[in-house]
Amino acid sequence: MIYGRLVDRKAIVPVIFRLPQQPNFSVDFVIDTGFNDYLTLPPQAVSAMNLPLYTTIPARLADGSEALLSVHLVTIVWDNL
Repeated sequence: MIYGRLVDRKAIVPVIFRLPQQPNFSVDFVIDTGFNDYLTLPPQAVSAMNLPLYTTIPARLADGSEALLSVHLVTIVWDNL
């Protein structure tokens, strides 16, 4: 079971990141009820973790415009798995 907390009516859960040759560390995330299997990280976090670029994918944004999104790979521990 995943435990979190409510802050300003938002569900916050810790996500544990597992990086090669580094100790695991946790970052708090707001869980979106429309979760689609991807986590969104700010570019500064991707850079700080030195995550390798996997690919780019096209996306249609809420305003109807299109953008190319960078996809990076990282291992996370989810529900102790």
